[in-house]
Amino acid sequence: MRILLPKMPVFAAAAVLLVSLTGCAGIADTASSAASSAATQLADGAKKEMIKTVCSPIKDGTINAGDLKILNSMVDAVREGGLPKEIVNALDDVAAAGDNVPADAQANLVAACDNALAS
Repeated sequence: MRILLPKMPVFAAAAVLLVSLTGCAGIADTASSAASSAATQLADGAKKEMIKTVCSPIKDGTINAGDLKILNSMVDAVREGGLPKEIVNALDDVAAAGDNVPADAQANLVAACDNALAS
């Protein structure tokens, strides 16, 4: 004797399984996208804070001996921090100038900071 099972419940179960697996993949994609977005926002926020830190000693448009000491201590962090090239190059020029920073190097760093903070 042979027992015949209706095919409809088997197909329905397969469809439910397929939908649930597809839904899980969609949820995983959404979670991955959200995590990636959060990481990007965190990195962007960290860069913005680093820019503010670099730019705060020169917000008055001048660089005194104390400012220069602070800026020189930040050169390596700025190079490795993924900051805009304009700031990296300007800070390198200021640091390379020693104790007597030319006015154009100061102006370049101030402009680089203004541009970076405005964007």
